[in-house]
Amino acid sequence: MTADEALALVETVLDGKRLNDVQELIFRQCWEGRQSYKEIAQIYSYDDEYIKYIAGKLWKLLSKAFDDNVKRNNLKSVVNGYLRRHQVNSQRNQLMGINLTGADLSGSILCFANNLNGANSSPANLDNAINPDKTESNLGDEKIEDEKGNNEGIESQSEELIYYWNDLRFHSQEQVKIAEALDRTNTLFFPNSKARLTTPAGRQNQEPDFLIFHQGKWGILEIWHPDTEKDETRDRVFASHGISIIHYCDANRCTEEPDRIVREFLDILSQG
Repeated sequence: MTADEALALVETVLDGKRLNDVQELIFRQCWEGRQSYKEIAQIYSYDDEYIKYIAGKLWKLLSKAFDDNVKRNNLKSVVNGYLRRHQVNSQRNQLMGINLTGADLSGSILCFANNLNGANSSPANLDNAINPDKTESNLGDEKIEDEKGNNEGIESQSEELIYYWNDLRFHSQEQVKIAEALDRTNTLFFPNSKARLTTPAGRQNQEPDFLIFHQGKWGILEIWHPDTEKDETRDRVFASHGISIIHYCDANRCTEEPDRIVREFLDILSQG
């Protein structure tokens, strides 16, 4: 997880409240491994006692928000622990509410869940997008494990194939390829996550293939098949909430060159 992604999570936990410039500076430096207050003060021409004082108030603020004792040397473990505790349990339809105010989404709150048409399976959780090497969980007799022991598999559910990868479920092999490529870039992403939105037809669930956060920005990556039409109405709804970067990639390319597609999308997202 990058410092930008961690800061976005902090703003979510703080109900959209942003850290001030000095607090953010300290957070970034400690997140990236520079944990000496004196060193931070020297680099940015601050008094080291002032940096120490602001840092103390910052850790106190975060300790209360994360309900854990936050210090400069355990910052990453507390944030990752928070993500593990707040897993998305699609089997029980527990929705994870993420306040995206800090991501310039005009104060909207979208609820996401990795819920693929009510298919029965083991819980999918956000931690798998952060810690892909987690040991596999039991997905039932119908799961097929590969030779490497990864929890990948295929299950038939109401005439639809469900593909498993790292306790997450996907509609197609192309989606799995993109998920693997995103994972290799250490990018924060939500696959097949339902969002509750107001559309011209009223309140509806919408399910983008991938909701991706990169360098402080949110974007949607869709896999496009020749026999399907782009949902421009839905895209305009997402754009009205601040997610204006929506990129469609050809399904064949997703299979043949997923890493290149992901790199191209992240470049578009970082420049958008």
